[in-house]
Amino acid sequence: MTPLQPYAPILPGDVLDESLRRLGWSQRDLAAVLGRPVQAVNEIIAGKKAITPETAVALADAFGTSPTYWLELESRYRLDVLRSKRSPEQESAIQRRAKLFSKAPVSELIKRGWIKADLNDLNQTERALCHFLNVSSLDEEPLRFAARKSSRGEPHTPAQIAWACQVRNIAKRRRSPKYSPQRLVHLLDEMPSWSTTEADTKKVPAALASAGVRLVFLEHLTSTRIDGGALWLDEVPVIALTLRYDRVDWFWFTLLHELAHIIEHEDSLDLQLVGNDAQHSIDAEEERADTQASEWLIPQSEIQQFVEETKPYYSRDAVLEFAGHLHRHPGIVVGQLQKRGEIPYSHHRNLLTRVRHLFTEDYE
Repeated sequence: MTPLQPYAPILPGDVLDESLRRLGWSQRDLAAVLGRPVQAVNEIIAGKKAITPETAVALADAFGTSPTYWLELESRYRLDVLRSKRSPEQESAIQRRAKLFSKAPVSELIKRGWIKADLNDLNQTERALCHFLNVSSLDEEPLRFAARKSSRGEPHTPAQIAWACQVRNIAKRRRSPKYSPQRLVHLLDEMPSWSTTEADTKKVPAALASAGVRLVFLEHLTSTRIDGGALWLDEVPVIALTLRYDRVDWFWFTLLHELAHIIEHEDSLDLQLVGNDAQHSIDAEEERADTQASEWLIPQSEIQQFVEETKPYYSRDAVLEFAGHLHRHPGIVVGQLQKRGEIPYSHHRNLLTRVRHLFTEDYE
C-alpha cells in the first residue's frame, strides 16, 4: 500500500482561477487586464509556469492584493511539491547527517584521521563518532568540564569538546606511574628554571610522566582557539597543550596554568589564556590558576620590585639581567611584563623564542 503523503500541494493556479470566477472574469479577460498573452495566463493556472516577482506585482494590481501573497502561494507550492516527492528515507538521511554535524566537526575529524568513516555510510559514521566521543548514542552528552563554561565565559562548542575527547583518547593509550601530588609539587618548584635551555625544556613531558601526569600535545581544531586543557581519567591527570602560539612565554604560562588546575583536581578547557584576551572577565577557578601560574613563573614580589626599579624603560639588557637573576628564559619576563600592561605586545618580540620544534615527535 502506498503511504499517504503528508503534504497536499495547493496549486497557485487554482487560487487564481477561483479569484477569476469570483469576479466573473475569463482567462482572456485577465490576459487583457495584465497585458499578457492568454497562453501565459493559462500556463500559470495549469501550473506549467511559475509566478515570478514581476507577475506577482501585476496580479496584486489586478486583484487589489499584495505581491507577497502571490509569491508566498508559489513558494509554498514548490516546497510542498518537493517534500511530497521526497521519501522518508531521504528526509531521515538529511536529519541524521545534520545531527552528526551538530555533535562534532565530522568532516575535519575524518580529514585529521581522528575517526575513520565514510559520510556516505551513515551507520558507520555514527558508530565511529559515538566511539570517538565515548557515548552509546548521539543523544548522550560527551565529555564535560565540571558542568561549567569555559575559562573566558564562553560555552564550549562541539568542536572544542571534540578536541578534548581526542586528548582523552590519546591519553588513554599512554602509560604512566601512579599520580604523585607530592612529586608534582616538587617538580613545580624546579621546572620553571628549565626554561633557560632547550635541552631542559625538552625534559618536561618525561618529568611530568614520572609524577603520573600525562602530557598531550594536540593541534586545535579550526576556530576553536584552545590553548590548553586539564582533565582526569579517573585518578590519572592529563594536561593538553595546542602550542597554538609558538612562543616560549605562552608555552610555560599555559603549562603551569593547567598544572594549577591539576593541583586543585579541577577540569578545564582554556581559551586565549594570555595576551589581548586578558581584559575579559574570568571565574574564580581561572583567576586562581592564572595567579598561581604567574607566581610559579616569576614570584610576583620579585617582578613588582623589578618594575618599580626599572619603569618606564625596560631595556633589553635590563630584561636579560633580571631573567638571569631568576634563572628564567627572558621571554617569560617579557610575557609577564606584557600581561601586566607594562610594555606593549610589540616590544622585545625577538626574545619570545619558539618551542614547538622541541616537541615535534610528541605533537599530534
